[in-house]
Amino acid sequence: MSALLLEVRGLTVEFGPTERPLRVVDDINFDVKAGEALGIVGESGSGKSMTSLSILRLVPEPPGRVSGEIRFEGTDLMTLPRSRMPDIRGRDIAMIFQEPMSSLNPVMTIGDQIDEALMLHMDLSWAQRRERTVELLRLVGMPDPKSRLGAYPSQFSGGMRQRVMIAIAVSCNPKLLIADEPTTALDVTI
Repeated sequence: MSALLLEVRGLTVEFGPTERPLRVVDDINFDVKAGEALGIVGESGSGKSMTSLSILRLVPEPPGRVSGEIRFEGTDLMTLPRSRMPDIRGRDIAMIFQEPMSSLNPVMTIGDQIDEALMLHMDLSWAQRRERTVELLRLVGMPDPKSRLGAYPSQFSGGMRQRVMIAIAVSCNPKLLIADEPTTALDVTI
């Protein structure tokens, strides 16, 4: 039996004034075990992305208000000091964001952006990080990955940027990978 990785209980997300809030996520409950895949489906605007952002505590508060329990490996992320969340994001929980056109830093090379995650969370030398970066780009189907390390996001199509986003998300082998419409911008070759 697989261990319980993520428990979400009573997750509610609201925006607007407290006397008349707009509830965008309403009392959601679910579990994810290690090695398990869970799909959250719904119409546009139904709260799928807000649910994902809440798990990583990326909903801006204020104006948002997030309540409920989000337990990752038994630790309640909702009560964890915000200063501890960067240690968890990327290393333990990672997310493939749905907007590659605006999610990458336009003034950093893609090699540096992948390397940044590795530098923050992995105990690797510069050479090991570079090798891992090239391997990640190869794994997501990037043509000639070594020569692409010094390229900027503006030099890539939306599909290629999405590949970079996927490479960043999986770079540190997270225990939980949240994929928020990860194939929206991909071409058919991946």
